[in-house]
Amino acid sequence: MLFEEKFFKAEVVKRYKRFIVDAKLWNNDIVSAFCSDITVIPDLYVPKAQLMLSRTRDKSRKLKYEVEAVNKGDGWVMVNQKYFPQIFMEAFQNRTMQDFVQYSKIRKLKPVDRLPHLDFELSNGKEKCFVCLSPIYNKQNGKAVFPTKVNLIDMEMFEEMKKVRQNGHRTVVVLVVPRMDCLQTLFSWTLDPISAAKIYDEAKNGLEFVSYGCNLDKNGINITNKMDICIK
Repeated sequence: MLFEEKFFKAEVVKRYKRFIVDAKLWNNDIVSAFCSDITVIPDLYVPKAQLMLSRTRDKSRKLKYEVEAVNKGDGWVMVNQKYFPQIFMEAFQNRTMQDFVQYSKIRKLKPVDRLPHLDFELSNGKEKCFVCLSPIYNKQNGKAVFPTKVNLIDMEMFEEMKKVRQNGHRTVVVLVVPRMDCLQTLFSWTLDPISAAKIYDEAKNGLEFVSYGCNLDKNGINITNKMDICIK
């Protein structure tokens, strides 16, 4: 997908609150910008890291800028998650994700479906597949690494996936890697052993995990290659 917004080049001056970063624009003005949760996206907002900023369209918000992507020296990372549903839909329609080529229809789930933590329903007239999109930001030795933390939202998603499987449907978590400097995805037992054990149990109970990388530049982002998931 191509970005519709005009992005502004900036660099990190200081991150001093959970969702706020001070950034220096190209004209040396310092502005405060909304940034993604640092507990989910660790170690990216370091001083002098490059930023892509957009102006906030919501006039009621106090912060007029929002961080779209960060580059601390090893490549751009898309941190604004609002693009992920659209790039998934485009990849599905372009038949670029081998795990879902057997499905012909895609539907974005709505509140009436009562599955608030799931994103899409795929179908082919005979069977259905329910999908949750989950970005990975951590990196170790050229690999995207998960899990960092299983939170309450993840636990609720697991319960919804379990109910869907009880109705005979397939369930898949798509691990989206919104960066171009990783060749594989690594399931690590050491980052957070408790979270790793929970994910391992879910996988044994039928929840599938697949991973896909992205192409990203100043003009747009799209899902490209499937990434192998290795275990350490």
